[in-house]
Amino acid sequence: MTEVEYHSGVREEEGGAAPTDKNDELKKSTNDVTEHPSSCSSDDEIVSIQELEKDAALFQFLTGMKEDLQARAPLYKSDWGRPQSIYTVVNATCFAFVIQLIPALIFAELMNRETQSNLATAETLLSSAIIGIIYAIFSGQPLVIMGITGPVAILLGTSYGLTERFDAEYFPFFFWICIWAGLMHMISAMVGLVSLVWKVTPFTSQIFELFIAITFIYAALRDLIAPISWGNENYQPTRGAEWATLFIGLLTFYVAWLLHFAETWTFFTRQIRVFLESYNTLIAVVIGTAFSYLPGVDQPNNGSGGIDRVNVVAPWDWQPTVDRPWVVNPLEGIDTRGIFAAIVPGFMFFLLFIIDHNVSSILTQAPKFNLKKPPAYHWDFFILGITFIPCAILGLPPGNGLIPQAPLHCRALCTRKFEADKSTGVKRELFTHCEEQRWSGLGQSLLMFVALSMFVVISWIPRGCLFGLFLYLGVGALYGNEIWERILLCFMLAKKRPRIPVVTKVKKWRTTVLWTLIQAGLASAVFGVAQFASVGFIYPALLTALVPVRSYILDRCFDHEDLKYLDPYGETEEEYHEEQEAIHMQKNDSFSEDEMDFPNRAEFRAGGIQKEFRRRHNAETVSQTWPRAGTDTPLASAEHMASIEEGGSSHGRTEQKYA
Repeated sequence: MTEVEYHSGVREEEGGAAPTDKNDELKKSTNDVTEHPSSCSSDDEIVSIQELEKDAALFQFLTGMKEDLQARAPLYKSDWGRPQSIYTVVNATCFAFVIQLIPALIFAELMNRETQSNLATAETLLSSAIIGIIYAIFSGQPLVIMGITGPVAILLGTSYGLTERFDAEYFPFFFWICIWAGLMHMISAMVGLVSLVWKVTPFTSQIFELFIAITFIYAALRDLIAPISWGNENYQPTRGAEWATLFIGLLTFYVAWLLHFAETWTFFTRQIRVFLESYNTLIAVVIGTAFSYLPGVDQPNNGSGGIDRVNVVAPWDWQPTVDRPWVVNPLEGIDTRGIFAAIVPGFMFFLLFIIDHNVSSILTQAPKFNLKKPPAYHWDFFILGITFIPCAILGLPPGNGLIPQAPLHCRALCTRKFEADKSTGVKRELFTHCEEQRWSGLGQSLLMFVALSMFVVISWIPRGCLFGLFLYLGVGALYGNEIWERILLCFMLAKKRPRIPVVTKVKKWRTTVLWTLIQAGLASAVFGVAQFASVGFIYPALLTALVPVRSYILDRCFDHEDLKYLDPYGETEEEYHEEQEAIHMQKNDSFSEDEMDFPNRAEFRAGGIQKEFRRRHNAETVSQTWPRAGTDTPLASAEHMASIEEGGSSHGRTEQKYA
């Protein structure tokens, strides 16, 4: 192989054989996986989905967990072996830590506001450390990194008011929420309910992502604008700080969004552009914080009225944010009624995580990463349930697999090469090797303890910076969301619309418009309930209910041929990226291939992912295949396991970006 260039410590290779597949496991029992819409009939599509659902059999007691352990246990020692490239693992560890730390601070600020400081920065970072360590050591697939997500922060905020309804103290009530949720996770893993995630179609995942975008944008603008005193009659001594906070938030958002597209710039070297794009949120925080200390920006009056900064005790005294013991007494300040009432928000956590965590896990183990070791979806979900226990005992927010951080962490461990398509001449990125080990996941979790010891530095950050990044995350989730893109297409001249399937393949444009309005309306309804209803904590149930709505109601209201393009269940990642490229090119947006490596929930296509595994399986000669959770595929041979432990060829860290 010929090494072509380095990008900030990233080795890229050109030439050589195409990468071999990892989980060719999606195998003969999934031979009927959905063909791409452009090449199959509607009948084929319907049969494929039915066969796929039949394959993802439910209620097989301990079968999935047993197969997961049989597949991963022989490889556990190799997970702790010496990586072929220590530099790659160290780089990926530091990168994963940074891209998890900044969002953790944002969501901690949100929870601090919604839970009256019961859950704040200290609890969030400590939770990320503890659950990350547990998952890195005991999970089947350690490449999935754990942490606190935006949906978790929203759920904890909306469920906070339940304590008053049931006359319970917060942390005993929170204890039972975690215990019930953990039990549901463990039981569902044992009986095989994890396979439900394969029934999620883009209809649901796109609405989920749009809901997150709307919520983040609303919360950011609310916290930036609402505190401002308007008019002279309402003059407050903090008015200057309030306006400064707004400006700092907008500045932080602008810097992060500007650097988000650094890869498309024509100036600076590629290494510098990659660095700016990869660490855009960190750079934005540094600039926003530095600006807040310029003379005349922060002007406290007699020690008060200055810019609000992150609410932490600096230096941290290793005590909870509020005055309470670390160990929660689950029976003090709560009665039997409150204990059983906690089942409801616990069930909401289960519904949220069975989608969000498993989508994160599947995207992290996408076929493009060329992983050699098998997945362990059932066992990993069981371990996720175990992580609720320390959260319950210590009063820490629970977490799950992160999107996009977990897939980006996996990509950081990969070696890339580019191969030119023989017919078009276009170069395609291929992943030739991935450092499949546990050190990077464990390392980034341990670094959270370093962050906890650096509260003096964290206390410098203005809250406006975090709200600005919250706005950035919301706009980033909106940018590229297919519902939003179709809304914009409605205002575009027909001849100017990009030639994508929803434009060219759906029989009537008004069908596409109707489908888009249904999705946008449902996302808005979920947002309205979550933000303004007293039962806002039920939003995970509303999102989960979208799956049967799509399967049993909309399936009867729309033509099956149109549904192949409106809800592209069997679309592969490459086909999805080609559509996104066509849309951005039509709008003359800045576009780079690396922009498409930023994963999101809306990108999840269960049928397409399995079809890609099948395509690779049919393209290569494979002597043995790894088992997928819940199937009867034979285990890999000892010789094949040994070959995996021996590793592959040269590799290094690939450049990343986080939005």
